[in-house]
Amino acid sequence: MTTALHKVPTRPVLKLAGHGHPKPDTAAPVRRACSADGEQANNTTATTLAIQQLVSAFQPSFDRMHVLRDLVIPMYEGSAVPTARFDVALVCEAGVYLFEVKGWRNAVVYRKTAAQALPRWFLRQNGHSLAREVKDPAWQCGRKTTHLRSLLPPDLRVQYFVLLPFEGVELQGVMPSVVITPQDLPYIARVARNNGRTEQGYPMLDDDAIDRTLRLLTGLQGNLTVDDHMRNSREKSAQAPVRPAHPGVLKLQ
Repeated sequence: MTTALHKVPTRPVLKLAGHGHPKPDTAAPVRRACSADGEQANNTTATTLAIQQLVSAFQPSFDRMHVLRDLVIPMYEGSAVPTARFDVALVCEAGVYLFEVKGWRNAVVYRKTAAQALPRWFLRQNGHSLAREVKDPAWQCGRKTTHLRSLLPPDLRVQYFVLLPFEGVELQGVMPSVVITPQDLPYIARVARNNGRTEQGYPMLDDDAIDRTLRLLTGLQGNLTVDDHMRNSREKSAQAPVRPAHPGVLKLQ
């Protein structure tokens, strides 16, 4: 069963480059709505670099691709923070790919797991022996992606990843498969293309479906801004650090 979002040909295929919709300008589709706060400078640089890497990796595999930067959506009722922010949302024929971008550099990232306890993530700068605990980026992105999926058509592929765009980051131990580096991006793009062609549950999107997907995402954001989300996050930080329970099962992919 499909929704009105999709037009499904008998055999979903990509359009050849040079036919149909032209290749987009790599700079034009990027929404620049990032806060100018000094404390966000590193994340801003990381996101800019991540977008360049994503465009370079995905564009050869897809005839049409759009990048939304700083997509802010309302969260479910009762959420500790009433908004969620996706650093990068990439829309292509294969669906929607969401990226949580972390500006870690020249550091070792690892996590500790224990039975019946949530994983704890740590970051240790190269040349230093002490590590500091950081928020679990996979859990953060997975929670808000699960919510976003509930607001979109069920046959629209929505996947998420945690992207570490800077060089000099070492991942130690067993990490979730959603945590990736720039070296993984070409493979992710090829898998996205192949999955879109072969998996019947998630049909490829034609031009009209891509346009409707973009309208759905921007419609969810409405008038919400990054500043709104940052203010909501600061208000949450001022309260007791209680992690909200998510309504329903959290799907990693």
